[in-house]
Amino acid sequence: MKKIDYHEITGVIHLLSGMRIGGSDDLLTIGGAENTCIKNPITLQPYLPGSSLKGKMRSELEQRLGKIGNGGKPCGCFEPDCLVCTVFGTHANTRHNLGPPRIIVRDCQLTNNSESAIEIKSSTAMNRNTGGPQDGSLRSEERVLGDFTLRIGIQIWDLDSTAEHKNHKEIVQSGPLALVAFVLDGLKLVQRTGLGSGVSKGSGEIEFIDLKLNGQAVPEDLW
Repeated sequence: MKKIDYHEITGVIHLLSGMRIGGSDDLLTIGGAENTCIKNPITLQPYLPGSSLKGKMRSELEQRLGKIGNGGKPCGCFEPDCLVCTVFGTHANTRHNLGPPRIIVRDCQLTNNSESAIEIKSSTAMNRNTGGPQDGSLRSEERVLGDFTLRIGIQIWDLDSTAEHKNHKEIVQSGPLALVAFVLDGLKLVQRTGLGSGVSKGSGEIEFIDLKLNGQAVPEDLW
């Protein structure tokens, strides 16, 4: 088994609505939000952990392909043609011949020309009888706005020469390019639904802009 190539997808995650990525509430202040966003402990600037983006991409692709594991767990089938297991790893199953996970998702930092804004969003449960709020149900949470960096690496091994993927435009990609197309389809699915918690209530609407593959604009047949 030999690593033969490396591709990198870069771009910007532009938030169209406030995004909620949970952090520590150790520094709660009187009158502050109960649910805070995750922040760099040194700069106190918000960021998006690569694990959060990676997990959402994997979940979206598993749902589209019907590859959700038993009990709602991540796919761990370790079948040779399973791109979920090949790209993201086989979850808890370590007895396989697929090699290491191919994807590397970096933490997403604020872009150099972006200033984050932290907003406090309040929500409450509705009393179905009165149409007003349920007593004691008022909650507040931090949501972040801003532009964040996107950097995703894709490692290519000699095992990947037979990989195959049909993307959203019904174009079959084969070999190492199939892995790249698969990851880009994952990003497209995330863009369709959103990032972070509270998506069903309006949080986390995003778009990926200025996408590049190895420093060049992503080809149209891949995006």
